[in-house]
Amino acid sequence: MKPFRISRRHLLRGAAGVVVGLPLLEVMQPLERAVAQAASTPKRLVVFYEQTGYIYNQWKPTGTAENFQLSPTLSPLEPFKSKVTVIDGLTNSAALNTGDDHQKGMGSMLTGTEISSSKMGGGISLDQYVASKLGTSTKFKSIEAGVLSGSGDLINWMSHAGANQPITAVSDPAQIFSRIFSSFQAPGAGSGQPDSAALALVAQHKSVLDAVKESYSSVLPKVSSEDRQKLDAHLTSIREIEKALTADPSSANALDSCVKPTAPTIDSKKNDNMPAITKLQIDLVAMAMICDLTRVGTIQVGYEAADPVHTWLGHNRGHHAISHDADSNAESQKQLAAIDKWHAEQFSYLLGKLNGAAEGAGTVLDNSVALWVNGLAKGNIHSHGASPPQPIVTAGGAGGKLATGRYLTAARGINTNDVYIAILQALGIEQNTFGNAQWCKGPLSGLLV
Repeated sequence: MKPFRISRRHLLRGAAGVVVGLPLLEVMQPLERAVAQAASTPKRLVVFYEQTGYIYNQWKPTGTAENFQLSPTLSPLEPFKSKVTVIDGLTNSAALNTGDDHQKGMGSMLTGTEISSSKMGGGISLDQYVASKLGTSTKFKSIEAGVLSGSGDLINWMSHAGANQPITAVSDPAQIFSRIFSSFQAPGAGSGQPDSAALALVAQHKSVLDAVKESYSSVLPKVSSEDRQKLDAHLTSIREIEKALTADPSSANALDSCVKPTAPTIDSKKNDNMPAITKLQIDLVAMAMICDLTRVGTIQVGYEAADPVHTWLGHNRGHHAISHDADSNAESQKQLAAIDKWHAEQFSYLLGKLNGAAEGAGTVLDNSVALWVNGLAKGNIHSHGASPPQPIVTAGGAGGKLATGRYLTAARGINTNDVYIAILQALGIEQNTFGNAQWCKGPLSGLLV
């Protein structure tokens, strides 16, 4: 058989730039191969921060890795227990060098790196590293929202673009709204129906596939039986794409839950508004993710050594002041446990927002990683792990890559860095270390599926 050369005209390009090409055949001598590739379900990271340590005996679950009971502190997470992993036994060794423990805790918490001599973060934080990898295709690389989170000192900064490059969280929900949503129009303009532009794109893709099938028909008589088998297999793939395009375009798409929020009006500096501010910031960050405006967000509730008075819990002293009381002070221990549980309620509220948006075969939460961290392990001794351990909770499975419904206990000497390595790998970012490699042993055992 005379060699048959396939030229660029056998590659069909749609108006939206979609290219569908013939499979690589033995008859293709020089050919610029093109592949039609469906967009994968987005993966996302959202970090939720709590300050000044916790009460370990109220936080620690009971039971085994796969058959455990949530503690009093973590009980608000019960509706999402199957999607949560509680991680015990960790240390943040990057914060064990000399210096102010609140600064070290805040500066190293997400960087896994000792703070710099300038008393700033010594490296890029997990959220910003993920944003550099996953945030390039969205309108906003990342969103940093705060709640009475302050500015101007390392105790206020948990996100870092790199060494000595702190990022200040925005504590006013109105500013977050203005930046993210002021000119935004939700798909379908809130009608609940598919966007006309999206429907046009579906029709356009279908016309491209029809044209591809015509090209295949013209090529079939000119190729060998082996190539014909390859073409038949590729046509089967084309039919599968057609089925997806002709299905209900509104099914299991996060954008179906995308609604433009109402512009918030609240005094963002008032102590007693802290619960309302927290929910507003969660609403804004979660909706920005559901609308695919960003895939990385942080929600920083307070800052290290902050002293908000949780009046809504009946308290009349500040959080930081209470955290310095001795363990023998039963009332202070009770109040601190109540504050920890309140933070668990806010984290649960975040999970509910993400879990309420259907996506693919699951929800936005299922395709994301939500990470709950604390700047310290124990407030009155300013510790960073070991006894008691540094608390971390994850939720969401990163599209089935991260273990959920687990209570994991890290082996002695394992650092928070290894949790971050596992999260990165679950998000499709291949890293064997994160932060200071001295504190890394690889992805935390049991956290990856």
